[in-house]
Order: sequence, then C-alpha cells, then structure tokens
Amino acid sequence: MTQPSQKRFTVNAAFFQEIKEDHQQLNDILEHLRNLVANKPALGNHLDELVKWTAALRDQLAFHFALEEAYGYFEDAIGMAPWIHDKAGALRDQHTELFTQCQELADLAEDYFQRNEEDASEVGDRFEQFDRAFSEHESAEINLILTAMTQDVGAAD
Repeated sequence: MTQPSQKRFTVNAAFFQEIKEDHQQLNDILEHLRNLVANKPALGNHLDELVKWTAALRDQLAFHFALEEAYGYFEDAIGMAPWIHDKAGALRDQHTELFTQCQELADLAEDYFQRNEEDASEVGDRFEQFDRAFSEHESAEINLILTAMTQDVGAAD
C-alpha cells in the first residue's frame, strides 16, 4: 500500500483572480483582432482600428507576461515536480520572443497607418503568425502545469 502524498500544490486566490481577468482581457483583444484581419482586403480601410488593437495587444501581453513571471506560476509546480524545470524555463524564455513579435506587429500597423496604405494584408498575416505562436505557447504552459499536477503532485491518484 502506498502512502498518501504529503505534497500540496497551492494557488494564490488573488493571483488566480488577477490571471483570470488578464486572460479574459487578452482573449477579448485577440478576438477583436481575429475579426478585424478576417477580411484582409479591407484591412486598409481599418488601419486606425488595427493600430488601436495591436497596441492594446502589446500592452496587455506585457502585463500578462509580467503577471505570470511576478507570481512565479511555475515555482510551486517545479518544487513538486523538478523534472519540469527545463520545460518551464523554455516556456518562460518564449515570453521575450513573443513580446518582440507583438511589438513589431504594433509598429508595423502604425507604419501602415502613417503611410495610409490601402493593402495591409501583411499586417494581417503577421498577426495570424503571432496568434498561432501565442496559442501554442499558452497550450504548452497549460499542458505542462496539468502534467506536473497529475504525474507528480498526485491529482491522478
């Protein structure tokens, strides 16, 4: 007979609420941008909105990553499951790359707006690339946390 695990994975309630609100705001911004770029031939007619929403995405993404890193969302999991250390570090390192892509996207949208370009499909393409990369990143974070919890913390017992 195995002994029950004494390990406990705790989630700070304030952190959980703040991250929940952050995710909702981030998802709302991403949804606005997805809808906006869905019709790439018409993007040139909506450059002001494109600038507004890519800037909002950049700002919210900075907050999102700062929140994750400040609260150390992987630290408890790493303590319980040290094998995830390298994977968690690789995911955290992606924050810089993703933020840089987002910053470049916002700058590109602003550049198109300043030039009053009629064809802004490049901005739409770049957003779609960012959106895919960010979605993959978020999925990998969630999967890592769930795997750590079920394999090492004992949730699957």
